[in-house]
Amino acid sequence: MSGESTEPEPVALLSGLLHDVSRQLRAAAHAEVNLVPLPESERDVLRFVGRHPGVSVSTVARELRMRSSNVSAAVRSLVARDLMTRDADPSDRRIARLTLTDQAYRNLERLQQAWSAHLDAALSRVEPGYREHLESAVPALRALVRVLRDP
Repeated sequence: MSGESTEPEPVALLSGLLHDVSRQLRAAAHAEVNLVPLPESERDVLRFVGRHPGVSVSTVARELRMRSSNVSAAVRSLVARDLMTRDADPSDRRIARLTLTDQAYRNLERLQQAWSAHLDAALSRVEPGYREHLESAVPALRALVRVLRDP
């Protein structure tokens, strides 16, 4: 070790900052809407099924890069909490199709509104011009999410 301090690479900084932004928004929103916090795996499964109603456990596992057994455990818990339904596929009764309950959709909507409100408030307090820079990054971030989802 030379004792020199080096600045982390921009990618390392970006990955940490994206994680921090996500964590801060989740924490603030959950406290605001007063929902029972879900474990991360259940939260991920819930959000994915909300975007892809009728999806199977194996598809959720593949897309979220989770073990099928972990997805199944999350689904059991979400069904027990009345946040998700698990119905047999009419063409192949061995396959379960997952959908969210109305309560789960309402909870997700409340959370999305709270995330947006907190982000909007924070963006109003950053240096002028940063908001536009961050908002213009939305297409790039969408592309990044697509690439990260594709193993």
